[in-house]
Amino acid sequence: MYVKQVFSIWRLLRGIWPGLLVVTAYATLVFHLYNAKNWHFLSFPISIITILGTALSLLLGFRTNSAYDRWWEARKVWGAIVNDSRTLVRQSISFIETSKEEKDKIISNIAHLQIAWCYALANSLRKGQVLVYADLHLEQAEHEYVASQDNIPNAILNLLQFKFSELHEEGKIKTLLYQNLDQTLQRLCDAMGKCERIKNTVFPTQYSFFVVLVIFIFTLVLPMGLVESIGRIAIPITFTISFLFFYVEWIAYVMQNPFENGPNDIPMTSLSRTIEINLLQMINADKIPEKILPKNGVVM
Repeated sequence: MYVKQVFSIWRLLRGIWPGLLVVTAYATLVFHLYNAKNWHFLSFPISIITILGTALSLLLGFRTNSAYDRWWEARKVWGAIVNDSRTLVRQSISFIETSKEEKDKIISNIAHLQIAWCYALANSLRKGQVLVYADLHLEQAEHEYVASQDNIPNAILNLLQFKFSELHEEGKIKTLLYQNLDQTLQRLCDAMGKCERIKNTVFPTQYSFFVVLVIFIFTLVLPMGLVESIGRIAIPITFTISFLFFYVEWIAYVMQNPFENGPNDIPMTSLSRTIEINLLQMINADKIPEKILPKNGVVM
């Protein structure tokens, strides 16, 4: 996620500069043909352009709001994952009743499984190597089990469920407290499902195409509506207005996919590291990793 408050010019133009160059060249051509070749039939009523621009603004507003809703929902889900991860370990510390040595070992295993789940979920959403970072927190038997599964994050949740069920059957967790732990696991599973839904549900392609088509038509007629009244000033005005529409559409395109490992994505790796630090401190681990700091204004 980009965390700097000031954008560079390159970040503003990246992704839209080819379209801006084409629009500027086209506006220059329209001015040349109108002024030098006397192609006055290129003049277009400004009132129609105003109506088209208003309609385009409404379309872009709806598209941007829809894209932001997807991004914000993803961020809220990961906020809930942070909270429920802490809750799971805190409940384990409070609810498990056994000898101190055995309890410390069990809780350490639970904490490491939860850390592995967070990293595995983040990597799976980004379509990367799922067990990167996660394998550091898994025992050999656990690693072999989850590596054989199609959905590795879900397999790690299964290991947690097996662990709590075993402790409950052995009488080390009371039934009512076991139900609370089960509810926490259920919330984690729900959060995983919400992330997968956002990842796998494509923003309606036909709507995105229609918005781009309207922007294309608008940029075609815009210099024709301006050239008669303001002359060569129509070129920079066309560039400026086109830049605004292109950039808003590009923002919506980027935000509609919050799990693509880009600079505007949800910082899942950083959030997973935060969870790792918190849980390791809760179990008094010897080695605590450092926080992930932004690089070039971007935190992943």
